Amino acid sequence: MHRHHPTQVPLRMAAAVLGGYAFTWGFSALGIAALVALGADFEDAEAGTLLLALLVFLGVFLWAFAARRIALVWLVLAGGGALMTAAAWALQRLIV
Repeated sequence: MHRHHPTQVPLRMAAAVLGGYAFTWGFSALGIAALVALGADFEDAEAGTLLLALLVFLGVFLWAFAARRIALVWLVLAGGGALMTAAAWALQRLIV
């Protein structure tokens, strides 16, 4: 039987909730900005992206517990969320 360090569960919970939120926020912001840039109405882009974001959050939440290395989870979720949020901000500045 493989034993885990006692801090693994709280770290994975934090990564799943906080990192998952950051990743989903970035995904939503980028998706909405991209769809608006492609000509979709804001309300339609928002509704469609947020429905998909629910599934994205569920996926990354579960992945945070299934992944072998917690550092990779934090890197992908927090880093990816930050990169997508920055890309959405830059895209929004171009279209507004």
